[in-house]
Amino acid sequence: MPVVSIDDSEQFYRMLNSHQKVVVDFTASWCGPCRQMSPIFSDLSGTYGDVLFLAVDIDKVGGVARDYNVTSLPTFKVFYGRHPYNTVIGANRPGLEYAIQSL
Repeated sequence: MPVVSIDDSEQFYRMLNSHQKVVVDFTASWCGPCRQMSPIFSDLSGTYGDVLFLAVDIDKVGGVARDYNVTSLPTFKVFYGRHPYNTVIGANRPGLEYAIQSL
């Protein structure tokens, strides 16, 4: 399943509520580690077809980042049943994969 880029908070919550397993990449265009993780996040979305992958640019949809207390980039939030299940901070592919596999 391809990564869905979120345009507004309404879309974010609609997508979050429509899937059991969701991984969110909180990112920004000016963030070097975020750019490094972007293709990895995309690859993981192809590997884990039962998981919805969302990308939230904090400069465009900052309210969602505030709702989940995102203070560092990149931050990956893993949700199960609409509830935060795990958080991975930084360009940490092994940590992100482990969090997804633990769903």
